[in-house]
Amino acid sequence: MYSENEVVLRNTLDKFDILNDKEFSEFLNVCVYKKFAKKEYILESSNYNHGIYFVISGAVGLFELIDGKEMYQNFFLEGEFANELKSLTTQTPTTKNLIALSDTTLFYLNRKKLLDLYEKSVTFERLGRKLLEHILNGQNEISYVLQSLKPEERYEYLENKRPNLLSSIPLTYLASYLGLARETLSRIRAKK
Repeated sequence: MYSENEVVLRNTLDKFDILNDKEFSEFLNVCVYKKFAKKEYILESSNYNHGIYFVISGAVGLFELIDGKEMYQNFFLEGEFANELKSLTTQTPTTKNLIALSDTTLFYLNRKKLLDLYEKSVTFERLGRKLLEHILNGQNEISYVLQSLKPEERYEYLENKRPNLLSSIPLTYLASYLGLARETLSRIRAKK
């Protein structure tokens, strides 16, 4: 039988493609359970990214240091795949960081082992493609939001599309993510 964490992973994967028990067991073979304390780096800039991370519990932030400031570009909560795609796909050093914003547990999925799995079966290859499409669509959507919407509309986007961020992520990080000053975000929240 599967652990509670493995069931959460399976339910998430089923949204992309249904794996039978044998396939899911094979998928689990590429997963490594890891724990990170709050503020611990999962991936640091200038290192190579060799995998993706399925968040079991906690919160992970993706940020880049720009002029000495942490500029958050995404957040990943329970049931989401934390990633930094550029380094992962190009196998060049990353300029970004993945950090645990709270005590976090996750499954680490090694890139090479995933690619080997994709070679094994069309089912795994299709799952990988759908997962990558999902990640890219999410990145494109937030890019549109940040470039096209007014500050109040950006906050409304979070309220409607990612409300869990509002209760899980510190205000300073959310402000950075939305491209706003902390004070501006506080004023917008006070109006709600």
